Amino acid sequence: MAHLGITHHFGAKLAKRGRGGLMLAGAMGAENGVPCMANDGAAKAYVHSLGEALHYEFKPLGVYVTVLAARFTNTAVLEKFGLDPKTMPMKPMSVEQCVSEGLSGLLKNRSRIVPGRLNRIMNALVPASLARKTEADMLGKGLASKAATTSRP
Repeated sequence: MAHLGITHHFGAKLAKRGRGGLMLAGAMGAENGVPCMANDGAAKAYVHSLGEALHYEFKPLGVYVTVLAARFTNTAVLEKFGLDPKTMPMKPMSVEQCVSEGLSGLLKNRSRIVPGRLNRIMNALVPASLARKTEADMLGKGLASKAATTSRP
């Protein structure tokens, strides 16, 4: 309910002004399930659904709502999952690129933006089952590696 409360609170203030925008942070592939982080993936799927609906609800009020559906971005969360950007099969995008493309999508009043050309291509062409398996393998290895290093004396 937090996202709903926040978006309606700020959305109402922006609607009163007749302009403004909200960007919700989702995740590429969240609608398909994210192995090794099922709860987080489900929460991001909720954010996607909420954002898409609010995009149309707020549109006539002059308020833009965009969901940023990012893939792996070079942030501290990668370490949380035991991932090293240098050894990942697909290099994570920079925070700057992610933010820049997200804001550009918001300014264009896009309901959803997938930052990164390769991410957009993969999102369009790779079947959900293959994307899910690839993420499961990568996250599973990362988490296993992290568990092994933290359990050492």
